[in-house]
This record gives sequence, C-alpha cells and structure tokens, in this order.
Amino acid sequence: MAKTSKQPLSRSLRVYQKAAIFFVIASLLLLLAVLYLSVSQATIHITPTSGLVTTTVGVEVDKDPNALGQVSGYVRQADVSKSRIFNLPEEGAVPVEEKAGGVVTLINESSSSQSLVSTTRLLSEEGVLFRLDEAVEVPAGGQVEAIVHADVVGRDGESGPTQFTIPGLNTTRQTEVYAVSVDSMTGGVQYVRVLDQSDIDAAAEELKAELLEEAELLLSDGIDRDEYTGLSFDVEVIEQVSDTDPGSEAGQFSISLSLSVIATFFDEEAIANYAESELYSQLQAGFEVFEVNEDGLQITVQSANVDDETATLEVYLDGAAVISTSAEILDRSRFTGKSPEEVIALLESAESIQEVSVSFTPFWLKRMPTLEDHIKINVKKPKE
Repeated sequence: MAKTSKQPLSRSLRVYQKAAIFFVIASLLLLLAVLYLSVSQATIHITPTSGLVTTTVGVEVDKDPNALGQVSGYVRQADVSKSRIFNLPEEGAVPVEEKAGGVVTLINESSSSQSLVSTTRLLSEEGVLFRLDEAVEVPAGGQVEAIVHADVVGRDGESGPTQFTIPGLNTTRQTEVYAVSVDSMTGGVQYVRVLDQSDIDAAAEELKAELLEEAELLLSDGIDRDEYTGLSFDVEVIEQVSDTDPGSEAGQFSISLSLSVIATFFDEEAIANYAESELYSQLQAGFEVFEVNEDGLQITVQSANVDDETATLEVYLDGAAVISTSAEILDRSRFTGKSPEEVIALLESAESIQEVSVSFTPFWLKRMPTLEDHIKINVKKPKE
C-alpha cells in the first residue's frame, strides 16, 4: 500500500487564511462596536425648581364682542332694600321677656292704595296678634315690607312663617290687602346686653349678602347662567339705618339697608382661557407652564357702563413654570463623553434645577455616550 504524505499549504494559501481570520475578527469587533453604540444610552433625570409666572390683563365685556380681549356679557343695575330684626346671642347676656318681632310683606292686590297707621293690627293664622311699628302706604297692585311686633311679651308672641289678616279692614278689603312673613317671628325671650358697633356691622354684612342674592335673581332675568357663569357686583350703600344705637342695652335690633347694585355677568370660561393664553406668553425662553392655578383666577370690575352694557375687567392668573427640554442649558451636546459627576455638577449649578441624577443602559457604562441622540433628558414633577 502506498504511503500518502500531508502536503504543507502553499505560501499564498496561508496568506489567504490569515486574511480570512483577520476579516472575521474585524467583523466581529465591528459588530460589537455597532451593538455597543446602538444599545448604549444615558438618561439624565432632572427635578426642576418651580417658579411663579403671573399675568394681569384687561378684558372688555360687551354684548357683541368682536375683538381680541373682549368677551360677551351683560351689565345691569337695580336698587334693592330690606329690613330685618336681629337677635343678640345668649353668650354674656341676661334673658328678658320681650315682644317677639320680625318683618312682614304687606301685599295690596287691589287697584287703590292702602294707608296703614302705626300699631295697625295683623293677625296670624295661628291667632297671634302683631302690630305695625310704623305707618306705611301699600301701593295699588304692589307690596312693601314693614316691621311688626307681637301684642304680648314672651314666647306666646312667637310665630313661624305665616299669613296675616288685617282685622281693622272690612271683610272684602281683608282679602285684597294682607301680609305674609317668610321668616319666623322671634325674640319672645331676648338676651339683653350692651349693643356694640361690631354687632351692627356684622348684621349689616349679613343683610347685604341677602340683598345681593335677591339682586342677582332680579338682574339675571333672561340671562343664561349656564353660559354666563361669572358675576361681579359693584355695590353702593344708599342708606343704612339701625333702630338702636351702639352702647344701648338691647336684646334685638333692626337694620334697614338700601343698596344700588351694578351686576356684571360674563363668560368666565372665555376669560379664563384668554388669561391662560396670556400666561403662556409671559414665559421666558426654555421654560414651560407646569401647572395653572385655576382657583387663583381673580376678576375685578374696573368700570361698568349700564347704558351700553359694557364693562372693563382686570384679570389676574398665576401658575408654576419649570425648565423645559428646549432650554439652552439642557443642550445634549454639552454632555457627550462626560462623566455623570461632571453632568450633575454642571446642571445643579443652575437655579432652575433642584436635583440631578444619571442612569445608564447597559448599567456598567461610566461615561455619557458620544452620540447626542443616545442621551435622554427626563424632567420630573417638581418637589413640593
């Protein structure tokens, strides 16, 4: 049998073999480099410092708005009056039996006016007798408020809301002229002490609030309040009278209050949207509104013209602004190739940034990627 021998590779084949091995290794290294570059990523986590941004703008109310800064609305005026008896609280006072009292509305359904002298009797449905404090004139087809007090002292003179006849009138006239009370007649037992000016002021404010409720109901007639949700009052006190002076001993006192009320009804949503757009325009470059303080919207009537139903409003709105990713300081080219410590030190020097941290993918990376698009910036919610 013939013996075969292994022939050595020729010189040229050995060169080709080495070249192939080098190519494979180089390809693997290139593939690893590409994989490294494609998966390497850094994320900069930023907790910003929240800053206040505000705007104060003028808004015109008009029935037919046709320009920027105008909203639809109405301006109306009315005079309202009301009287009411107030009882002093028990604390620090001495109980004393007195005549209960309250306010009644005298109604005249006839075509002729009716004069009623002071002490005119009014009889409640429960049989409790009251008398007018002062003479009044009840207009034909109209009504008027008056203060009455019970004919007897103590709890027996108290009464709930009811209707009253006027026994001094003839039977036919009693059906045309009568009185009703919305509130109870109280004060059969009064808690007497020295009346202070603060008692009168507090009672006047309470009565004013009631009158404004009545004015709103009166002046909003024909207005869609679902659309015109905003309302502002300009109030002038025409007259305020108390039947008891400060420093006097009393268990109850009455206040009569007359107001001139100008009510401005407006589309509050439209105003809020306009103010918000103006708020955004106040931002510095590189910042964004993080939160609008909707509860902080303040609308003040600067002037109102009842004749042409126009008004000028001053509107204030504020919100919280934070740095945005478009800010120059967050330009990603500033971070390429840097260590995380360098990035943190660079960013925390800015007043608009509170905290900074850096995370890597894969986690063993020690420096920022050299490619900008492999750096992500995450602006988190500001800390309270």
